[in-house]
Amino acid sequence: YQYELMPDGEQERNMRRFAGACRFVYNKALAMQKENHEAGNRFIGYVAMAQQLTGWRTGPDTPWLKDAPCHPLQHALKHLERAYKNFFEKRA
Repeated sequence: YQYELMPDGEQERNMRRFAGACRFVYNKALAMQKENHEAGNRFIGYVAMAQQLTGWRTGPDTPWLKDAPCHPLQHALKHLERAYKNFFEKRA
């Protein structure tokens, strides 16, 4: 079966906002991982990053992250973890 999404204007705006929130979380977590790696520290796991995500969602700098559902944001962190591990295990 094939399905086609046909969102109305508001739904499309929300989808774009949620995708932007996921991109922001991914890039912010990637910057933290890079900074951590350059300092000679070990990889920050998903659980620790998810705790950081909670702080980002409740923080004063990014209150708009509360509007996005938490599951896509968590999956962005999982995708980053998988990509990071694949890179360092030479599977990239």
